[in-house]
Amino acid sequence: MGSNSETGSRRWYEKYLPFVAQSPEMQVEWLKGMLAKLRDSAGVDRTGVLTREEIKPYIRLLLEDCEIGRELQDEEERSRDRLMRLLAGLGGDNLQLLMECADIYEVPKLIGLLPKCTKDLAFTALTKTPPPYEKNPLLIYDRVFQAIREKSAELLQQAAEGVLASSEAPDNFAANYERFKEIMLDEHLLSLLYPKAK
Repeated sequence: MGSNSETGSRRWYEKYLPFVAQSPEMQVEWLKGMLAKLRDSAGVDRTGVLTREEIKPYIRLLLEDCEIGRELQDEEERSRDRLMRLLAGLGGDNLQLLMECADIYEVPKLIGLLPKCTKDLAFTALTKTPPPYEKNPLLIYDRVFQAIREKSAELLQQAAEGVLASSEAPDNFAANYERFKEIMLDEHLLSLLYPKAK
């Protein structure tokens, strides 16, 4: 009886505790539930089911403290490892839907936290576009390209070729991708010419 009462109170607590005050485990579990409801209600208007746009800010909150591409303190490293384990436990379908719901600004962080980035996840990431008010969209695209490239240069190439061959390619995708490849080539040539340079 004690355990049922404890479970009931924990459920009540989890239901009413604001998302930002929850532990990463509770946040990921909540997102998993929302993604399941979204997937199960495809094409059906159901109360209590958040849209992809409504899920987006929760993904931003989950990833808010996660920094990619810089040296981390011990505690930050442990928090990041913990989040990586939690995301890995979501499974392929949930990760795919999470990527579909995520804002382009969160995509590099999300990719950096994944133990493995699949071609489908990379394809979805590459079809996202910055909002019209973004003043430096090329920088945003470069961050997405770089995040995928850090997982695998071959993966980036395969996913980009898939986007180019699809009807989902964002405007100027081909030009943006070519520009990024030229930047990477320049960096490679510079590293060969000046191997000791940082």
